[in-house]
Amino acid sequence: MVFRADSELGALLTLLVLLGGFVGLSTCVILLLSRKFRAAAKVLVASVSAVGLYVVAVLVFTMLTPQRIINIGDSYCMDIWCIGIERVNTEPRGNEILYKLDVRIFSDANTVKTSAKGAVLYLLDERGRRFELINDPSVISFDVPLEPKQSIHTTLTFAVAADVQHLFLPCSYHHIGDETSVPFWVKLYFGSDANYAHKRTMLRVL
Repeated sequence: MVFRADSELGALLTLLVLLGGFVGLSTCVILLLSRKFRAAAKVLVASVSAVGLYVVAVLVFTMLTPQRIINIGDSYCMDIWCIGIERVNTEPRGNEILYKLDVRIFSDANTVKTSAKGAVLYLLDERGRRFELINDPSVISFDVPLEPKQSIHTTLTFAVAADVQHLFLPCSYHHIGDETSVPFWVKLYFGSDANYAHKRTMLRVL
Protein backbone atom coordinates (compact mmCIF):
# COMPACT_ATOMS: atom_id res chain seq x y z
CA MET A 1 0.00 0.00 0.00
CA VAL A 2 1.21 3.51 -0.82
CA PHE A 3 0.53 6.36 1.62
CA ARG A 4 0.93 9.99 0.64
CA ALA A 5 1.90 13.08 2.63
CA ASP A 6 -0.93 15.20 1.24
CA SER A 7 -4.51 14.48 0.20
CA GLU A 8 -6.29 15.73 -2.91
CA LEU A 9 -9.19 16.89 -0.71
CA GLY A 10 -6.83 18.94 1.46
CA ALA A 11 -5.27 20.50 -1.64
CA LEU A 12 -8.68 21.38 -3.13
CA LEU A 13 -9.95 22.88 0.13
CA THR A 14 -6.81 24.98 0.54
CA LEU A 15 -7.07 26.21 -3.04
CA LEU A 16 -10.70 27.23 -2.54
CA VAL A 17 -9.92 29.13 0.68
CA LEU A 18 -6.96 30.97 -0.88
CA LEU A 19 -8.99 31.76 -3.97
CA GLY A 20 -11.82 33.07 -1.79
CA GLY A 21 -9.36 35.23 0.14
CA PHE A 22 -7.93 36.63 -3.10
CA VAL A 23 -11.40 37.43 -4.44
CA GLY A 24 -12.31 39.11 -1.15
CA LEU A 25 -9.18 41.31 -1.16
CA SER A 26 -9.72 42.21 -4.82
CA THR A 27 -13.31 43.20 -4.04
CA CYS A 28 -12.06 45.26 -1.13
CA VAL A 29 -9.67 47.19 -3.40
CA ILE A 30 -12.41 47.84 -5.93
CA LEU A 31 -14.72 49.15 -3.18
CA LEU A 32 -11.96 51.40 -1.85
CA LEU A 33 -11.37 52.84 -5.31
CA SER A 34 -15.12 53.47 -5.50
CA ARG A 35 -14.87 55.25 -2.11
CA LYS A 36 -17.23 52.74 -0.50
CA PHE A 37 -15.16 52.53 2.65
CA ARG A 38 -17.71 50.89 4.94
CA ALA A 39 -18.44 48.09 2.48
CA ALA A 40 -14.71 47.64 1.86
CA ALA A 41 -14.07 47.30 5.59
CA LYS A 42 -16.77 44.64 5.93
CA VAL A 43 -15.37 42.63 3.01
CA LEU A 44 -11.84 42.90 4.40
CA VAL A 45 -12.87 41.74 7.87
CA ALA A 46 -14.85 38.84 6.42
CA SER A 47 -11.98 37.74 4.16
CA VAL A 48 -9.29 37.95 6.84
CA SER A 49 -11.53 36.20 9.36
CA ALA A 50 -12.30 33.32 6.98
CA VAL A 51 -8.65 32.73 6.11
CA GLY A 52 -7.64 33.10 9.77
CA LEU A 53 -10.23 30.57 10.92
CA TYR A 54 -9.05 28.14 8.27
CA VAL A 55 -5.40 28.47 9.38
CA VAL A 56 -6.42 27.87 13.02
CA ALA A 57 -8.49 24.85 11.98
CA VAL A 58 -5.50 23.43 10.07
CA LEU A 59 -3.20 23.85 13.07
CA VAL A 60 -5.67 22.28 15.50
CA PHE A 61 -6.43 19.38 13.15
CA THR A 62 -2.73 18.83 12.51
CA MET A 63 -1.83 18.71 16.20
CA LEU A 64 -4.69 16.28 16.93
CA THR A 65 -3.91 13.96 14.02
CA PRO A 66 -2.28 10.72 15.21
CA GLN A 67 1.27 10.06 14.12
CA ARG A 68 1.42 7.89 11.02
CA ILE A 69 3.57 4.77 11.17
CA ILE A 70 4.28 3.03 7.86
CA ASN A 71 4.74 -0.71 8.19
CA ILE A 72 7.32 -2.83 6.41
CA GLY A 73 6.01 -3.68 2.95
CA ASP A 74 4.17 -0.37 2.53
CA SER A 75 5.50 2.82 0.92
CA TYR A 76 5.27 6.51 1.67
CA CYS A 77 5.37 9.44 -0.78
CA MET A 78 6.45 12.95 0.07
CA ASP A 79 5.11 14.80 -2.93
CA ILE A 80 6.62 12.79 -5.82
CA TRP A 81 9.53 11.07 -3.98
CA CYS A 82 8.57 7.75 -2.43
CA ILE A 83 10.25 5.14 -0.26
CA GLY A 84 9.27 1.82 1.26
CA ILE A 85 11.09 -0.72 3.43
CA GLU A 86 10.77 -4.20 1.95
CA ARG A 87 13.02 -6.22 4.24
CA VAL A 88 15.16 -5.74 7.35
CA ASN A 89 18.32 -7.77 7.90
CA THR A 90 20.41 -7.63 11.08
CA GLU A 91 23.99 -8.57 11.83
CA PRO A 92 25.73 -8.38 15.25
CA ARG A 93 28.83 -6.18 15.39
CA GLY A 94 30.38 -5.96 18.85
CA ASN A 95 28.09 -3.97 21.14
CA GLU A 96 26.03 -2.85 18.16
CA ILE A 97 23.76 -4.42 15.58
CA LEU A 98 24.00 -3.59 11.90
CA TYR A 99 20.56 -2.97 10.43
CA LYS A 100 20.43 -3.31 6.67
CA LEU A 101 17.19 -2.06 5.19
CA ASP A 102 16.30 -3.26 1.71
CA VAL A 103 14.26 -0.38 0.34
CA ARG A 104 12.43 0.50 -2.82
CA ILE A 105 12.67 4.15 -3.85
CA PHE A 106 10.50 5.37 -6.69
CA SER A 107 9.12 8.44 -8.42
CA ASP A 108 5.42 9.28 -8.37
CA ALA A 109 5.93 11.98 -11.01
CA ASN A 110 4.47 11.96 -14.50
CA THR A 111 6.77 14.41 -16.28
CA VAL A 112 9.61 15.70 -14.05
CA LYS A 113 12.69 14.25 -12.38
CA THR A 114 12.94 14.00 -8.63
CA SER A 115 15.53 13.06 -6.00
CA ALA A 116 16.24 13.26 -2.28
CA LYS A 117 19.39 15.32 -2.85
CA GLY A 118 20.39 17.13 0.35
CA ALA A 119 18.42 14.79 2.59
CA VAL A 120 19.80 13.19 5.75
CA LEU A 121 18.54 9.72 6.65
CA TYR A 122 18.84 8.25 10.14
CA LEU A 123 17.05 5.90 12.52
CA LEU A 124 15.36 6.84 15.79
CA ASP A 125 14.65 4.50 18.69
CA GLU A 126 12.00 4.70 21.41
CA ARG A 127 14.34 6.83 23.56
CA GLY A 128 14.98 9.38 20.84
CA ARG A 129 18.51 8.17 20.13
CA ARG A 130 19.66 8.88 16.59
CA PHE A 131 21.67 6.44 14.45
CA GLU A 132 23.23 7.83 11.28
CA LEU A 133 23.30 6.23 7.85
CA ILE A 134 26.58 4.44 7.09
CA ASN A 135 28.01 5.30 3.69
CA ASP A 136 28.22 2.21 1.48
CA PRO A 137 29.72 2.87 -1.98
CA SER A 138 28.81 -0.67 -3.08
CA VAL A 139 25.08 0.12 -3.26
CA ILE A 140 23.00 2.66 -5.18
CA SER A 141 22.79 5.98 -3.37
CA PHE A 142 19.28 6.75 -2.08
CA ASP A 143 19.42 10.30 -3.49
CA VAL A 144 20.07 9.47 -7.15
CA PRO A 145 17.90 11.42 -9.62
CA LEU A 146 14.83 9.49 -10.72
CA GLU A 147 13.05 9.74 -14.03
CA PRO A 148 9.22 9.87 -13.98
CA LYS A 149 7.86 6.57 -12.61
CA GLN A 150 11.40 5.18 -12.23
CA SER A 151 12.02 2.74 -9.38
CA ILE A 152 15.26 1.54 -7.78
CA HIS A 153 16.16 -0.95 -5.06
CA THR A 154 18.99 -0.28 -2.66
CA THR A 155 20.16 -0.98 0.88
CA LEU A 156 20.46 1.47 3.80
CA THR A 157 22.87 0.44 6.56
CA PHE A 158 22.85 1.71 10.16
CA ALA A 159 24.84 0.74 13.26
CA VAL A 160 22.35 0.59 16.13
CA ALA A 161 22.67 0.04 19.89
CA ALA A 162 21.88 -3.56 20.83
CA ASP A 163 19.31 -2.58 23.47
CA VAL A 164 16.78 -0.83 21.19
CA GLN A 165 13.18 -1.96 21.54
CA HIS A 166 11.58 0.02 18.70
CA LEU A 167 13.25 1.54 15.68
CA PHE A 168 11.95 3.94 13.03
CA LEU A 169 13.10 5.76 9.91
CA PRO A 170 11.78 9.36 10.09
CA CYS A 171 10.32 10.34 6.75
CA SER A 172 8.85 13.80 6.16
CA TYR A 173 9.33 17.08 4.31
CA HIS A 174 11.62 18.16 7.15
CA HIS A 175 14.06 15.35 6.36
CA ILE A 176 13.69 14.60 2.67
CA GLY A 177 14.64 17.19 0.08
CA ASP A 178 14.67 20.95 0.49
CA GLU A 179 11.75 21.95 2.72
CA THR A 180 12.28 25.62 1.81
CA SER A 181 11.17 24.76 -1.73
CA VAL A 182 7.76 23.57 -0.53
CA PRO A 183 5.10 26.10 -1.64
CA PHE A 184 3.50 27.91 1.30
CA TRP A 185 0.00 26.70 0.40
CA VAL A 186 1.15 23.08 0.77
CA LYS A 187 1.92 23.89 4.41
CA LEU A 188 -1.77 24.76 4.84
CA TYR A 189 -3.11 21.38 3.72
CA PHE A 190 -4.98 19.45 6.40
CA GLY A 191 -2.51 16.95 7.85
CA SER A 192 0.28 17.84 5.42
CA ASP A 193 3.73 16.72 6.50
CA ALA A 194 5.02 20.08 5.31
CA ASN A 195 3.19 21.66 8.24
CA TYR A 196 5.67 22.14 11.07
CA ALA A 197 3.02 21.22 13.65
CA HIS A 198 2.50 17.83 12.03
CA LYS A 199 3.90 14.80 13.84
CA ARG A 200 6.63 13.22 11.75
CA THR A 201 5.68 10.19 9.71
CA MET A 202 7.87 7.17 10.51
CA LEU A 203 8.71 3.99 8.63
CA ARG A 204 8.77 1.10 11.06
CA VAL A 205 12.05 -0.85 11.21
CA LEU A 206 11.65 -2.77 14.47
